[in-house]
Amino acid sequence: MGKGVYHTADMSMLPWMVMAGASAAVNYFPPVPQPGDSSYTPNPRHHLRVMFENDSAGTTDRNYTHGSRIDYVQNVGKSPYHAFGASLTQNIYTPETHATCAVKDEHPYAGYLALGVAHLYQGEQVGSAVEFQLGATGNASFARDSQEIVHEVGDMETWEGWGDQIPSELTFQLSARQDYRLEFLECCTAGGWQTDGIFYTREELGTVSIAGTVGVSVRLGRNLPPAMQVNGSAPANFAVGLLRKETYRPEEISYFLVAGCSVNYIARDMFIDGGVFHDFDKTCSLQPWQVEGQLGIGVSHKNIDYYAGMFLRSRGYSTQDQNTWMGTFSINFNW
Repeated sequence: MGKGVYHTADMSMLPWMVMAGASAAVNYFPPVPQPGDSSYTPNPRHHLRVMFENDSAGTTDRNYTHGSRIDYVQNVGKSPYHAFGASLTQNIYTPETHATCAVKDEHPYAGYLALGVAHLYQGEQVGSAVEFQLGATGNASFARDSQEIVHEVGDMETWEGWGDQIPSELTFQLSARQDYRLEFLECCTAGGWQTDGIFYTREELGTVSIAGTVGVSVRLGRNLPPAMQVNGSAPANFAVGLLRKETYRPEEISYFLVAGCSVNYIARDMFIDGGVFHDFDKTCSLQPWQVEGQLGIGVSHKNIDYYAGMFLRSRGYSTQDQNTWMGTFSINFNW
């Protein structure tokens, strides 16, 4: 089957299984305390986020086609502000052509599943997060299983080329993120509208990727919460803000627009270059310099944060036909 075949976007089962479990648990656990309740706290210590990314924004399955991430953060002190985190991440990649095998000059079939642990520091001017992920590729990633289950339930076509996915390997990845407050972007109008922004850097080193990122994110809205929201499923990106925001009033509703851009240099990407411990016939060549833009909307109400947006990423390999459009959605519970 040739290029350009339309295909309904595939999705991992991971976020849906967690959301279904959370819904079932509602009848067994007390509700999150709300403003006015005796047990309500304006500074929650626990944060649980479920998020996913999917290329349905671009109407086709191609290249990086789906990402899911579940992460949990627990604050462990007030001064200094430290927190520990844990995460579970799954990524799925397919060629542009709906083929029964790997396709020359296109992204190989690939899956990734990883468990991470992290330390976060939340400061007034600078915040940081460091995450270590232990993961697996190939059959152990369950990418093929996730896709086939969803496609069978949704009566969609099946991608038959998973026999040529990158080999199964145990992966190790250390990632760090630093957020820097941009005070000159902060203002508040008499009508209650606020603006703020951050400059951030990210570094990745391991068997999965070797990369560095610099970026800027800005917001416009009312009662801006600490988290910038333009985080994505990349390691060291959590739902909680790395910069404390003393003007935030958690008992009141928040809503805002957020936009960002970043420049990435990627020296190695195992989903294109192949693993470290097995031979792999490459189908394409990595494009090391990549640019990404993000745009979204966030709402925080009654200790629950909602975010929906999209991002556009430039070509990840030299023969890629189009840039990558991805839609993203997340929900974060705070208590």
